[in-house]
Amino acid sequence: MLWAVGFTASAQIDRSKAPEPGPAPELNIGTSTEVKLANGMTLIVVENHKTPSVYWSMTLEFQPFQEGDKAGMMDVASAMMSSGTESRTKAEIAEEIEFLGASFNASATGFSARSLSKHTDTLLEIVADAVLNPTFPQEELDKVKTQMGSNLANIGTSPGEISANLVAAVNYSELHPYGEVMTEESLEAIAQEDLQAYHRKYFRPNVAYLIAIGDITPEEAQAKANKHFGTWRRSNIPFERVLPPAMPKGMEVHFAPVEGAVQSTINVTHAIPFPPGHPDAAAAQVANSILGGGVFSGRLMQNLREDKAFTYGARSSLRTDPVMGQFSAYADVRTEVTDSAVVEFLYEIARIRNTQPDSTEMFTAKASLAGGFARSLESP
Repeated sequence: MLWAVGFTASAQIDRSKAPEPGPAPELNIGTSTEVKLANGMTLIVVENHKTPSVYWSMTLEFQPFQEGDKAGMMDVASAMMSSGTESRTKAEIAEEIEFLGASFNASATGFSARSLSKHTDTLLEIVADAVLNPTFPQEELDKVKTQMGSNLANIGTSPGEISANLVAAVNYSELHPYGEVMTEESLEAIAQEDLQAYHRKYFRPNVAYLIAIGDITPEEAQAKANKHFGTWRRSNIPFERVLPPAMPKGMEVHFAPVEGAVQSTINVTHAIPFPPGHPDAAAAQVANSILGGGVFSGRLMQNLREDKAFTYGARSSLRTDPVMGQFSAYADVRTEVTDSAVVEFLYEIARIRNTQPDSTEMFTAKASLAGGFARSLESP
């Protein structure tokens, strides 16, 4: 009888209709406490005692600079920030982190780490040693350069990688930090001394933001930050004025032929002045979501995939940046429909500029953005 009732109930469900959305999730954005330490580092703390763990992250904020004939140096530095210190090898750092059941990732502009709150001091001691005292061992540098060199050798056969490099060059030019592209020659020119010099100049507390989220009070976080990062010395950071890239006077088309490719990578892109907090940010993000910002019902997806069957996915992105943002609309399509797909991209971009979205599109885009923001708060 129970089985029959259950069967009858499921049979009555109309699966041709989408279920009604549930109530919007209740957002809980923790209150933050901010304090400036004596060495200039900014500490931001958000208490959350739901679980006995603490998440730490650090970000360095300085003006981007040109790497010139050593383009890619920051990428190499990022790959090597936890490769060893005077007191620990790369393997020892990894083993100590694993023993704590913690996580740790470092880059040329900061780090993220997490552990149980009872292991916080031990974790921060390891992390501080790794990011404040890196030696960039030559042996590890050789390994990183070999691996990156292999990746560079394969770029010539990857339409996606070629497109990414071309987008950087077209939008920003080689005279802008964002337009520089690592080559085999620039990679070979990067030496251990370059990484050490970068770290001495730019890895400084007065441009650092240290964030602690979790089972910790502001007072505890400040004490631990002073204990593990308090001796880190501040220094004047080199400032290079970055001029905005020259805007194109009209539409430009750039081709990068790849012999034997079965797909074409299309990217309709533009550098745009779009810093965080821009007054049009919310409206622009909604418009981008309607166009193709990750929503399956986006116009690009509906046109190029659902209607034309040119591709598995067509999307758009809108990136904010303090120096220069970027808009891109992109897809991988069958080579024989490349020209037709470009026409549809230009059509949809013109349509989002010139026609008012309907109420359904507006609702879907706003719901997607709100839901994505709510989900982003589920983890530190």
